[in-house]
Amino acid sequence: MPLEEEIDPKFFVDAMLGNIAKKLRLMGYDSKYLANIEDDELINQAKKDNRIIVSRDEELVRKSLKLGLEAIFVKNRQEIEQFREIIKKSNLKKCEINGEGARCPNCNSKTELVDKKNIYKKIPNKVLEFNDKFWECNVCDKIFWEGTHIQNLQKFVGKLNE
Repeated sequence: MPLEEEIDPKFFVDAMLGNIAKKLRLMGYDSKYLANIEDDELINQAKKDNRIIVSRDEELVRKSLKLGLEAIFVKNRQEIEQFREIIKKSNLKKCEINGEGARCPNCNSKTELVDKKNIYKKIPNKVLEFNDKFWECNVCDKIFWEGTHIQNLQKFVGKLNE
């Protein structure tokens, strides 16, 4: 009998947790985020797309659960602890930031490895000089590389995995 493929959870992160959405995306998790959306519309979209609602809004979480949706109420104010709550409640399997599996932190689309000779006009010379791997978003065409921002996020992920 073939093994069932594990499917990563998909999230809908509310406006109070924008940094969480970006980090989830960089870890490769499909994480919808809209800064201006009414609760009822958020619930409808989460239901339609089979997403777990992640929120600091207790009323939104309570309403979502009552309607049979999965929802995570994030109690902590510290980001590392917020992430630990999400990991525990959604059974996330991987907490790593890797360009190969990351999603665009801006639009949530998948990114693809791109040859730097194809993007050199879009990137500052110093960045080209010190980096060999680049990823491009399939939708918004933004270019990413593993600079100091990613190194700082790697430290954050290291703390999560302790």
